[in-house]
Amino acid sequence: MSSNTLHNSLLRPAILHILRAAGFHAAKPSVLDTLTDITTRYILLLASRTAENAVANHNTPEPDITDVRMALQDCGLLVPSLTPGEEAWKEMLRKPLAEYPERNGLREKERIKRDEEDTQDVKAFLDWIEGEQNREIQRIAGLGAPPPAAITTTADLDSKEMEDYLTSLMKKHSKTGVESRYQGTVLGQPSELKPVKIEGGPVESIEEWRLRTQQRAAKPDLSNDMKGKAVDSVETNGHLMEE
Repeated sequence: MSSNTLHNSLLRPAILHILRAAGFHAAKPSVLDTLTDITTRYILLLASRTAENAVANHNTPEPDITDVRMALQDCGLLVPSLTPGEEAWKEMLRKPLAEYPERNGLREKERIKRDEEDTQDVKAFLDWIEGEQNREIQRIAGLGAPPPAAITTTADLDSKEMEDYLTSLMKKHSKTGVESRYQGTVLGQPSELKPVKIEGGPVESIEEWRLRTQQRAAKPDLSNDMKGKAVDSVETNGHLMEE
């Protein structure tokens, strides 16, 4: 299974959870595949735009929060209330903040007002994340916290521990434990690299065998060089005797 196929397979349940939260309880496979492909392309677009912004802004491959926000705006996820031109004109025409008097907190109120205007799109995005729609998606996906009324004791809290669909599915198909079954795969913990021992031979490891092979290959070259020098010496001595 290729990495693209695996990632699409892992993304399909998330799309199903979003559809269920929106009120769709059935969908054709072609519709699900199309929505999954659109989501994949959008995530790749966000990642590529973030990387481009990181290189353009500070010439490093590690993005910061500013690069991510610019990518969200470029992809239409954050929609500012004003265009860049309107923001520039507004900044040029409005009264500088330093000219507001500090009495009665007028300057501080104006600063808070401007900050709210500048971050209006980000707050709208955060409101959606913390809103009912996204909370419903988390509940269907098994990521939402249990209702407070259902928890009365510590034992109830332990029994109500929520798990996402992937962890539940991995535990269902694993009889020996998730960590041991999926170790060394993309779904589990990375496996530890251990030396491979060779039994029944003169060497005990691949590294030792490689060194011996290199030494064995270097010996014929050395003997050929010695033979070549001996032949040259004989020819030189023969010429001297003839003279």
